[in-house]
Amino acid sequence: MLSQELPPIVKYPSTIYGAGNQSWMISQDDQNYLYFANNEGLLEYNGTNWKLYPTPNETIMRSVKVIDNKIYTGCYMNFGYWTRQSNGKLKYTSLSDTIKNKILDDEQFWNILKYDQWILFQSLNRIYIYDTKTKGFKIISPKNGVVKSFSTKTSIYYQTTNEGLFEIEAGRGKLISDNPILKKYTIVNLYSIDEGLLIQTQLDGFYKLTGTSLTPFMTDVDAAIKSSFVYSSQRLQDGSYALGTVSNGIFILSNSGKLNYHISQSKGLSNNTVLSLFEDRDQNVWVGLDNGINCINLQTPVHSFTDDTGVLGTVYASKVHNGILYVGTNQGLFCKKYQSNGDFQFINGTKGQVWSLFVYDNTLFCGHDSGTFIIDNASARSIFSGSGTWKFESVPNAKNQLLQGNYYGISVLEKVNNQWKFKNKIKGFDYSSRYFEITNKLEVYVSHEYKGIFRIQLDNSLLKAKQFYAYP
Repeated sequence: MLSQELPPIVKYPSTIYGAGNQSWMISQDDQNYLYFANNEGLLEYNGTNWKLYPTPNETIMRSVKVIDNKIYTGCYMNFGYWTRQSNGKLKYTSLSDTIKNKILDDEQFWNILKYDQWILFQSLNRIYIYDTKTKGFKIISPKNGVVKSFSTKTSIYYQTTNEGLFEIEAGRGKLISDNPILKKYTIVNLYSIDEGLLIQTQLDGFYKLTGTSLTPFMTDVDAAIKSSFVYSSQRLQDGSYALGTVSNGIFILSNSGKLNYHISQSKGLSNNTVLSLFEDRDQNVWVGLDNGINCINLQTPVHSFTDDTGVLGTVYASKVHNGILYVGTNQGLFCKKYQSNGDFQFINGTKGQVWSLFVYDNTLFCGHDSGTFIIDNASARSIFSGSGTWKFESVPNAKNQLLQGNYYGISVLEKVNNQWKFKNKIKGFDYSSRYFEITNKLEVYVSHEYKGIFRIQLDNSLLKAKQFYAYP
């Protein structure tokens, strides 16, 4: 897609939040504070201020998850939780220190999951299951390690290299699929759907797992995501999917696999490498990048359009009319179906500078360097070419007439036999009329770029200026 309308992105560089470039996981508490597992520690954001709590052993923080009133984190050879003290600051309590002799050398904890009373800490070797009631641990140690772990509302899953997908039951791993696809490709995330599980792989797109049957789930961007290496993935509250890639930014897909947005560095993202994704309670999508943090406001009615091709030029006017978005630029008039991802189409005959777009009497008027056009869908009809046209105003108590400001004065348009036509130029006033207003007494005030304000009293027939005043 060459160009698209995109939601606004707020960028937070590391110089703003005062921590490391990379954030590996994101979570949120009941006070709407956000927490980032950052290269330099636990990064907290309250909507106004950022605060960094260095990792207790000065290593990279890899995981964070808010569960009840605790913020659980995992790093190099350590995991535990943070609690809020009476002074408002967070204090760390290590859980792994209680089983220090069982932690493997060089182990890092990449994910934290919750299931009922159990908190699970996943490294690339094992899964440590912490019982919050008994304070005891169970450890799952697959022979080939743990690639990733996942949770749905009812189950915890993990993938093991060359073995497939497992579900944890009664503290043990139970193989649920050894399909060659799930043995070959890394799973980024999985989601519960009516038919079973929807599985997102790193390099081979989506699959549906129904019982033991694994079938591809086709999307609009299969080729793009296969070549972009999906690293992070989230299902959003509206049922759509956000996919973060290593080299191509973020793809946001509908629940049926249609492309809603592709947001990359060329579209405003700070970086194309997306390490983590999180949707907050206000449905903003927070993005932990290889260099900085971004926040995408997907729910806003305001979107921006970036012209990657340079064909559109500089925009001077826009108007939505009869379900079509019109954009007037220094290159001409363009249109496309409103709120679609289609490309803009040039309207033949309008090449050159567009100054204004004006809807009146269910008719779209275009003020142009070449004069005045009436626009019908994607076609333009010239009704005046005497000089350039700046703008239009309706005439009080004369619904079939309009005034138009031109390069050399003001002229009248009139509707005759259901057709708008040029009627006459107003005699006695020949100055450029880019900005003007008309009163009920047919007084026209013109703001001239260099000469100040003019006041013109028109006659009732709109043929001439009866009186003329200048206010320098």
